Amino acid sequence: MINYSFSTMLMTFLASNLIIVLITMCFHHEKILLSIGYKVIAVFLILTLLRILFPFEMPFSENIYLPKLLSLVVGIIRHPFIELEGIGISIWTGLEVVWGIGFLVNLYRYEKDCRIIRQFHHRYGIDVTREEPYCSILAEVCGERKNDFRIMRVPALNSPMLTGIRKPCIMIPIEEELSREELYYTFRHETFHHYHREILVKFGVGLLGMVYWWNPACKKLKEQLEQILEMRIDENVAEHDKRRAVGYMASMINIMEVLWARKQIALDSGLSLSDEESTKMQQRFRMLCGRREKVHVPLFLTLLAVMVVIYLGSYMVILEADYEPAGVVIQNTMPTTEEFYAISNEDGIYTIFCGDVLIEYTDTLDYYPSDILVYNN
Repeated sequence: MINYSFSTMLMTFLASNLIIVLITMCFHHEKILLSIGYKVIAVFLILTLLRILFPFEMPFSENIYLPKLLSLVVGIIRHPFIELEGIGISIWTGLEVVWGIGFLVNLYRYEKDCRIIRQFHHRYGIDVTREEPYCSILAEVCGERKNDFRIMRVPALNSPMLTGIRKPCIMIPIEEELSREELYYTFRHETFHHYHREILVKFGVGLLGMVYWWNPACKKLKEQLEQILEMRIDENVAEHDKRRAVGYMASMINIMEVLWARKQIALDSGLSLSDEESTKMQQRFRMLCGRREKVHVPLFLTLLAVMVVIYLGSYMVILEADYEPAGVVIQNTMPTTEEFYAISNEDGIYTIFCGDVLIEYTDTLDYYPSDILVYNN
């Protein structure tokens, strides 16, 4: 049976954070990153995403019970202190409400930011899609691929960027004139983001951050995934050609120096050419120059084994509170000699009692003794 519970959320949090710590260590040591390749790191990030997206207990999972003190803490958190029309209200219920409110607030902020940016573009942006040299350079970059891009010159940009999923738009700063070479590499970079559907990836990670807004690991995951996306595009633009790589990096540096010097307002609604800190830009350049290095097989296998063990282990083993009667002492009046019994309600939810004390509402009896008495309501 596939179950979702407080315990599965706990394992998800522990496993995802362990993987993210390892990924962070790889990013802070460029020799490791160069040795195993950023594509391998991308696989590790996918494992993290999968673990966060599927915080469930599987049929093959084994429960390991927490010590009595930790079990008592979990019991207090999940104990329904108030009952409203058959619904138990616990500390965990309150946390779930706060969680839901946080998600709605973050979703509202995201929609509001997108609306403000759309209005800003509509009011102040200038469409230069059919003007030269933009039209001919974009046609050269797209080649035989579908070319449905718009090009907008917009004020207050700190970097060229791409917005839109169905109607992609490449935005370039209105204050500075970019050279033909800079426009070529800018369009090549941004169109590759669109062809690889990376705005969808960024939106998915952003949505994940809205759902798990309380988890600092998601913020770090978003930053690292965006860095990997940029590295991937760098390699596609350069095409393993030294001359092209040098021209590409020179164009990025020129754009970065001109636009960052003005310290314009950043618009975080799409994918941009140089929206990382300078240290991350340096890391991208070193990765681009070091892309021909062979993967260090022993290091790769070791890291892969560790990641897989963490990922699969978090499903195979679930840390569960010990709900035996002797360990549940939420109220001093609770009889320690009484056995648990359950009342089966029409909606499939069980009301669990120990003596006269209400323990919890649950949809499964997997964590209770197999011979627990069950009464029909």
